Amino acid sequence: MAAVISNNSEELTEAAWSENSKPRRRAPVPLADASELAVRDLLGPHALRITAEPLRRLSDRAVLAYELTWRLPRLDALPSREDLWEAASAAGLVEALDDALLRAQLAVAQSLRPAAVMISLNGWRRTRPGLSNLLAQAARRADIPASRVVWQLSDDDPFSEAAPLVDLAVDLRMRGFKVAFQHLGDGRTRLSVLARAMPDITQLDRSLVAGLDTDFGTRAVVYGLLEFSRRVGTRLVASGIATRSELDSLSAIGVRYGMGPLFGAPESAAGPGAVELIRPQLILDLEQPPAQMDEEERDLSPISLAAAPVRAGITVTDALVLAARSFQAEHDPVVVLETAADHLGRLVPSDGLAVYEADWDSLRFRPILARSLSEPSYQTGVMGHNFPIGSGITGWAFDLGTPQLVNDADSHPAAGHVPGTTNDDESMLLVPLVAGDHRLGILSLVRFRRDAFTSDDLNMASLVGHMAAAAWRNAQLYSEQLQHAITDPLTGLLNTRWLRDAGRRELAAAERSSGPLVLMMIDLDRFKAINDSCGHGAGDNVLRAVGQALQDSVRAEDAAVRYGGEEFVLLLPSSDVAGARRVAKEIRRRLALIPLPPACAVTRVTASIGMATFPTHGRTVGQLLGAADAAMYTAKRRGGNRAVAVPA
Repeated sequence: MAAVISNNSEELTEAAWSENSKPRRRAPVPLADASELAVRDLLGPHALRITAEPLRRLSDRAVLAYELTWRLPRLDALPSREDLWEAASAAGLVEALDDALLRAQLAVAQSLRPAAVMISLNGWRRTRPGLSNLLAQAARRADIPASRVVWQLSDDDPFSEAAPLVDLAVDLRMRGFKVAFQHLGDGRTRLSVLARAMPDITQLDRSLVAGLDTDFGTRAVVYGLLEFSRRVGTRLVASGIATRSELDSLSAIGVRYGMGPLFGAPESAAGPGAVELIRPQLILDLEQPPAQMDEEERDLSPISLAAAPVRAGITVTDALVLAARSFQAEHDPVVVLETAADHLGRLVPSDGLAVYEADWDSLRFRPILARSLSEPSYQTGVMGHNFPIGSGITGWAFDLGTPQLVNDADSHPAAGHVPGTTNDDESMLLVPLVAGDHRLGILSLVRFRRDAFTSDDLNMASLVGHMAAAAWRNAQLYSEQLQHAITDPLTGLLNTRWLRDAGRRELAAAERSSGPLVLMMIDLDRFKAINDSCGHGAGDNVLRAVGQALQDSVRAEDAAVRYGGEEFVLLLPSSDVAGARRVAKEIRRRLALIPLPPACAVTRVTASIGMATFPTHGRTVGQLLGAADAAMYTAKRRGGNRAVAVPA
């Protein structure tokens, strides 16, 4: 008879045992039974092998957390982890196996206190109903503070809806747990998901760490990810550090935390072969903000860095550090490129520097920066000249996608001439500005003579160019995420977060200028009837059209907000009630033009509008919303499709 698990105990009971407790010899069993028996064997006490690998601060080897990993034993019946879970599922033992694994992991966490632990939530465990509550109960039973457990998530399907993953991360953090995201940089983890989930730890994929010490492009990508991580407040951790060269490159760029075989192999902390782990001399507190940890670290002796010379007096490390510090605080693309030009002016002096942006809509290069101290016509000529992508030496280098040294530009087969510039002999450095899959533009440096640049010049220009590309792309992502954070995705209007944060500034500006401001509350009439008779798809189309109608009805300085459902808010600075009534009339006119499906129970789109004035009806956004809301309901009671102002 197969083994069974008691509901009240972790111990395994075998009906196949004899009365004198000596095991009977089992008859040969079919493969399916052998798989089930192998699964049941893992449900016993101390049967699951858990290893612990420290996550360290690179400067002093202090431990931030331990990553706990389940190591699958060698089983003939179950050669892979997938086979094991399939066998557990076929036997109805998946939850029992996962419960046993969770108990073993939390037992190791208990033994490692006060250090934090990282435990994976990927695979089958993520699909369990009521997961957050289950994990919270398990941690309480194990007497583990939630703040000492970091649940590792992975954005395994970049084409799936991100909301469930983000919701899980938020739910775990609300219960006091920490959250980590794995595989950053291998294409699976979306930056938009990180910005919304705001994990405590983000693990840089090994594929990027492996190329860091040899490839400038990889360094630029890692630098960009590091900057993005700093902006969303997460600690970036390098995974799989295998060599001293990789460690030095990470430290030079500014990555502060890492793990990998360079620091020793993971040690067995539970199950077969378990050993007592050596306690670290310094354990870091995950509750401490990253910025505060970094501040304390500045007093520590740094790890020595490689210092291969690139130019006399300037090393690769020097260039990385100087450029990285300059780019760190910038999220304006123009400032990023100006900063790059400043560095190149010192590191690779030239007679002319230009940056072209690739405009993929028109398939042309558009100049966005030009400098020359020796030739006044160069800047004017470059800034007045746009040309097709792929043409000239610039297009040739851009198509190749790698930095190019051309020491006799006139004799190059793709040579051309920028109108308004000199026809002197030229040497050129051309650095495509590429970040991941995004081909942003190209950097061009010229000297007005032949054979003027060296390979060292190309290396330095490439280094700064790659970092500038990463910072440029990061600035784009920052702008996109900032816009995403304050924009309603369905209508394109501002959202309540903007109203909460910026509404106060609008009122403060109105107070400083002693000017009027009107807040309008707009509620669509009979919107539920549209959804019920035409479907929610038609309702969404109406909401999109309403959003466009509102934007078309107001000035550039006005703000249109989707307040929730079919409710909208307008902020009209420097406007009185008379002006607001004209806006309301235009809104009602545009709403009536929105087409509805033939079967719709509503013949046209109308709205009830309430208007409140600052400061007469309130000195805060909340007070004005309350007053406008009351006026809007007055409009509803009067039959809708009208605007009502709060009495003066």
